[in-house]
Amino acid sequence: MNINENHSLKELERLKRKIEKQIEAKKSTRQDNSVLYNLIKKDHEKHRRDDGRKVFRGVVDYLECYVNGLPPVAKGAFYKKFGMEGKRTKITTDVIREVKELISQGSTLSKAASTVGVSVATCQKIKKGDYDS
Repeated sequence: MNINENHSLKELERLKRKIEKQIEAKKSTRQDNSVLYNLIKKDHEKHRRDDGRKVFRGVVDYLECYVNGLPPVAKGAFYKKFGMEGKRTKITTDVIREVKELISQGSTLSKAASTVGVSVATCQKIKKGDYDS
């Protein structure tokens, strides 16, 4: 048995204990964020429309505002506030008629979608007949 090997094993064990103590110290000083859950939930509940529906689809959308440094405002109101248009187009009878005309003239779905201002998937649904009522 070599004395140097025994000495290095003792040193490694000492370092192991030291690291374990540091890990325990980190765990004990970790902030408990579960306390904030009820505050967030109550604040999220305050944001409701006049008819009682929720403004946000979920807490994630609500928290996304805080992460981005914005006040919690519904996306529709946010777009209106800053003069932007929403991403979704309202599918009206005029849109349906226009898409059907373009498709019947031999236009591709992507060309019809870009002309009218709707998605290719919406054009495909119109072609399939999902929007016929």
